[in-house]
Amino acid sequence: MVASIVRGVSVRQRPVRVLQIGGGNFLRGFADWMIQKGNDAGVLDHGVVVLKVTASASAPVAGPFRVVLDGAGFTEVTDVDVIQEVAGAYTDWDRCLAVARGADLRLVVSNTTDAGIVSVDEDLGARPPATFPGKMAVLLHERWRHFGGDPDRGLSFLPCELIEENGQALRAAVLRHAAVLDPGFAGWVGAHCRFHDTIVDRIVPSGDAGEVRGEFYARWAIAGDPRIRDEFPLDRAGLPVEFLADIRPFREKKVRILNGSHTALAAVAPLLGCVTVDAAVEHPLAGEFLRRLLRDEVLPTLPADAGAFVEATLERFRNPALEHRLSDIALNALSKWDARNRPVVTDRWAVGEQAPLSVFALACLLLGYAGELGDYPVRDSAEVITQVRAGSWVRGRLAEETAEHMRVIREAGPAAALEKALR
Repeated sequence: MVASIVRGVSVRQRPVRVLQIGGGNFLRGFADWMIQKGNDAGVLDHGVVVLKVTASASAPVAGPFRVVLDGAGFTEVTDVDVIQEVAGAYTDWDRCLAVARGADLRLVVSNTTDAGIVSVDEDLGARPPATFPGKMAVLLHERWRHFGGDPDRGLSFLPCELIEENGQALRAAVLRHAAVLDPGFAGWVGAHCRFHDTIVDRIVPSGDAGEVRGEFYARWAIAGDPRIRDEFPLDRAGLPVEFLADIRPFREKKVRILNGSHTALAAVAPLLGCVTVDAAVEHPLAGEFLRRLLRDEVLPTLPADAGAFVEATLERFRNPALEHRLSDIALNALSKWDARNRPVVTDRWAVGEQAPLSVFALACLLLGYAGELGDYPVRDSAEVITQVRAGSWVRGRLAEETAEHMRVIREAGPAAALEKALR
């Protein structure tokens, strides 16, 4: 195996079979870790090129790193050297187009946050297009053109964004753009590119260029065309990957219990002086908020067997080795609340019940985004912050219920307002 030198360290060169959209801690500690394990087990021979799709100054770094995973009484350390290159969409779009022409490329893995998969009109001639689906449509068009529409050159997409039917949402957005670019190209995408719905589960709270740290627990469920199991046979390396006909039951349980409670806790607990998830779980008021949220609002919307997942999730949250900072969960918090917590509220309303704690979390977010809560962690786009401050983010009954919580928070303070909501 040929090696190259990246940052002074030897990196094994592998065929680039995976285009990875995003180089954050989660994909490095989850997808790249799994690809490394598959390579080491001999079921894969996959190199990864990371495509940086945002214009921010920070950028992932190509080269090897360590993944440190904390389990119950043990720690596993894995050296990961699958990332061959990082290409910047805003610094070298021509290089990104060249990667799309790669003969070995087979898979696209993405994590562009819950707000990344959008379907909007945009300038597909821009270098690059503005949205993730727009960029993918243009890159696929370049691949289609280069290979003359060869049906064997379609790609399989494994989006890790935590939205419902993420694969089908991405497919619809890409096809919308493909129809604008060329009807023949759109037919090729529809027939020969496969977009899989997936659900991912691992807490990966921290990392830098040299090391990513997370929990040992992991699960990756993948639905859709069964050929993906032969393209990406991670289960044959003993990894926690399942190929399922329908992932919706697991997705709903996982997103509402784990991700939704993360979002709500990160909205409320900083106002009580908590910095990390494990500290919030043990805090008398924040911990009670979390347990009551799950027991009284989330669990009634799920099948009867979901209680065991709640207990397992709370145990994972208590892991102090993760040092999972609440501020890290705050990225795009409103879109996360919309995808993870709003369905609980609407389901409770549909049966004549309330979801005051879910709405209380939203009230905290809206006040924080409005700048009324001091140094409250706000990590979102200027557009969303402007919408909140203009009063246009919530409407109808949700706006009325949120406004009441906001009034009490302003008058009595967050702790007293939460105590009232818990009564």
